[in-house]
Amino acid sequence: MLIKKGFSLLPLSLLSVTILSDVAIAADACVTAPLVIAHRGASGHLPEHTLEAYQLAMRMGADFIEPDLVPTKDGQLISRHENDLTHTTNVAVLPQFADRKTTKRIDGIPITGWFSEDFTLAEIKQLKAREPLPALRPQGADHNDQYSIATLSEIVSLVKQFEADTGRKVGLYIETKHPTYFRYEGKTAAGKPIALDISKMLVQQLKQLRFTDPGRVFIQSFELQNLLELKTQWMPDLKLQLPLIQLIGDTDKAYLPPKDSFSVPYDVFYHQQQNADLAAIYKDSSFLAALPKPLDYSALLKDKGLNFMHSYAAGIGPWRSSMYQKHSLNLKPFVKAAQQQGLKVHPYTFRAEANYLMPKDDKTTFSYNEELQALFKQGIDGLFTDYPDLALEQRALFRQSCKP
Repeated sequence: MLIKKGFSLLPLSLLSVTILSDVAIAADACVTAPLVIAHRGASGHLPEHTLEAYQLAMRMGADFIEPDLVPTKDGQLISRHENDLTHTTNVAVLPQFADRKTTKRIDGIPITGWFSEDFTLAEIKQLKAREPLPALRPQGADHNDQYSIATLSEIVSLVKQFEADTGRKVGLYIETKHPTYFRYEGKTAAGKPIALDISKMLVQQLKQLRFTDPGRVFIQSFELQNLLELKTQWMPDLKLQLPLIQLIGDTDKAYLPPKDSFSVPYDVFYHQQQNADLAAIYKDSSFLAALPKPLDYSALLKDKGLNFMHSYAAGIGPWRSSMYQKHSLNLKPFVKAAQQQGLKVHPYTFRAEANYLMPKDDKTTFSYNEELQALFKQGIDGLFTDYPDLALEQRALFRQSCKP
């Protein structure tokens, strides 16, 4: 197994902190340590969303691990980044499932592959996980076809066992994938409506699994309706109060329908296309109903949008590429504005590979370490990373620099 040197925190005396003179340091940046959230587990090291990747992230010291959840044909929640299983499992080479290959429209985009909702859990358990970026991460690809696909129940059991073994409590930062597709639009390969409310299923299962500590669970989504319904209906029905996070996609309108959907909350786009009554769906008449079509994420980061999100969410998860002022690591004003509204800010996703680093100018980039130090100094509340070991090194350095 290839594990970067950050697996064990290096002595602080052997590391140096990069000083970024152009980054303003927030007055309260040293008060609370930012969360390190293991994005899909330690996914820079092992195939993502496997029990092994989650276990490694917890051993490294991550505060939270992040499962993405999609449903099976028989209504079980499994951890995959997408319901398309083609690139993260070995399904394409298994002859018993060759006839499951089909084309579907997911959030308006046609995709050909194998989909979780066409497999029972027993069939899912015949699959093995694969590294989706083998050329970039050969260390992950070395473990292809070794690990099973995890269920929510298995992930909760893993976290509980880790706590029993080590005494350390790790949280779950859970994303429900494509809620509108599974509830309204999606069909199985046989043409039957899927008609599953996966957010409702999630909180029901967390209640059954007795993992409902609001200090150890976040629920996040790129869509709005499911979060609002969790806040106003599903969690109150179960007497739960779990913090919700509104994920924010592209804010530059670069991924608009019909070519893509990353610039829009897809549920709002879907309901706008159906000419539905947004005020009735979202219990709001002063904000969403008055916005143009299609609604893009940038509207949510203005004052009225932040105020609206604060009515149901505990924080926001912005795409890191939308956070910075051009060719700098200075954050855009919406970050501080969100925090002043009482919203936590947990951006995604921080990766160490060169092609993911942020541009310093037209020819050079900021290093992973520079970027994290700049974020910590500006008072970011937490971040998602494929390399929790490296982020924990940088957090330790930052905390050391806070000491008088």
